[in-house]
Amino acid sequence: MMSTLLATKNESREFAQVKEAKGWYEYEPSYDGVIIHIDTAGAELLGYSSPDDVIGKKVNELYAHPFDHEKTLSMLFRDGRVHGFYTLMKSRKGKLFFLKQTSVLETEGLYKCPLKIKSEFEIVQPMLSL
Repeated sequence: MMSTLLATKNESREFAQVKEAKGWYEYEPSYDGVIIHIDTAGAELLGYSSPDDVIGKKVNELYAHPFDHEKTLSMLFRDGRVHGFYTLMKSRKGKLFFLKQTSVLETEGLYKCPLKIKSEFEIVQPMLSL
């Protein structure tokens, strides 16, 4: 019983932190979609204690539906930005939450090689357990 109460309190605390999450985060994927850099805000949003815990993960593993990642990428490559896209994300512990994101693809050089993605996010629905 006590462990159930502690687990519930921890989940409530985690939910409160994520529910209030709002702002910008940056991440840099490799050509094949592996995260090679993410800032602290992005790591915390996804339930990780530090950016080092996220580095090496595939970007599409962070989306509840990998197809949402493909849609985001196609909009970024077509328009250079995504504005107000709602997507279902999952935290490290498998909790689901809806996120409203506005992303910008930062490029470099004459051929506009993708460098990193900068995203503004706002949590729009609480975490759900599966």
